[in-house]
Amino acid sequence: MVNAYRRPFWLYPLFQIPLIFLGLCLLMAVLFWLLGFGRPSVAVAIALDLSSSTYQSEFNAPGTTMAQEVQAVKDYVDKNLAILKQPNQIKILGFADQVKPLTVNFTTDSQQIKQQLENTLDVLKSNPEDLGGGTNIDLAISEGTDALAAISDRCRELLIVTDGQATINSETITQAKEKNVKINAVVIGPDSPDIQQATQDTGGVYLISNQASNLSPLFTEKLFKRFNNNLRWVLFWLALAWMSLMWTLTMLLDRWIFQGLLKMRMDVAGKLALGNAFFWTVLTPLILWNIYQLLNLAAPFLGQC
Repeated sequence: MVNAYRRPFWLYPLFQIPLIFLGLCLLMAVLFWLLGFGRPSVAVAIALDLSSSTYQSEFNAPGTTMAQEVQAVKDYVDKNLAILKQPNQIKILGFADQVKPLTVNFTTDSQQIKQQLENTLDVLKSNPEDLGGGTNIDLAISEGTDALAAISDRCRELLIVTDGQATINSETITQAKEKNVKINAVVIGPDSPDIQQATQDTGGVYLISNQASNLSPLFTEKLFKRFNNNLRWVLFWLALAWMSLMWTLTMLLDRWIFQGLLKMRMDVAGKLALGNAFFWTVLTPLILWNIYQLLNLAAPFLGQC
C-alpha cells in the first residue's frame, strides 16, 4: 500500500507556525522571569508600631521590637535601591495613639530615608509621649491611605507593622479600596483577625512573625517579592505558549493518535485535532483570568496594579 502521507507533517505551516510561536512565547517567559521585565512601579507607605509595648523601658533601645522594626525597614530600603532599576518610592510613618511621619515625603533615596528616619526617632526618643500610649492601627491605616492617595503614577502599597491587636472600621477599609491602596501587614505575636481581614479585602498580604528578629527576612524577601513581582507577565507568556503547543500538536494528534493509534477516519481525526486546539484557545484565557483574580494580579495591558 502506498503511504498516504508522502509529505512529513513538520513541513506543513499548521505545524511550523505554532512551533515558532511556541518558541517565542517560551523565550519571552524566560526573559521576563530572569530580567524582571514588566515589574510595576510602586509607592510604599510603611507604618511602624512605636507604642510602649515595642520598647518597654527605653525608646528604640537595641534588641527591642522597635529596633528590629527600624532595622528591617533599613534593610528593605537598601535592597530597594540595589535591586530595582526603578526603585519603589517609600515613606515611613510611626504610630501609637497618634500617627507621626518619620520621613518627609515619598522618595527613592535610601540615604535620605535612613537619615530622616534616624533624626525623627532621635526627636521622639526625648518625647515619646507625643505618640500617646495606645495602638491606633485604624488611624495608621487611614493616614497611610491618605499619604498614598497623593501618588498618582504608581501602585499603592501600605504596610502595617505591629505587635498589637486591632479593631478596624469598615469605613477605613472602604476608603483604602476606593483609593486603590492595598493593605499589607506584619503582625509580631498572636494572630489578629481584623488586620487579616483588612489585608484580604484590599488584596494585600498578611504575615505573622513569632519573633521580631525575623522581620528583616520578611521585609527583604517575602514583601519585596510581593510588591515587585512580574508574575502576571510570566503567566501571560506561559499561557500563550500553552495555546501554541496545542496548535503545534494538531497534526501529531491527527496522524499519530487519532488515525494511527485509534484508526479513525481522516475527516473525523482532523476535526477532533482542530477541536482540541480551539478548545484550549478558548479555555486558556478564562483559566488565566481566574488565576489573576485568585492571586490579586492585574492582567497585562489593563493596568500595572
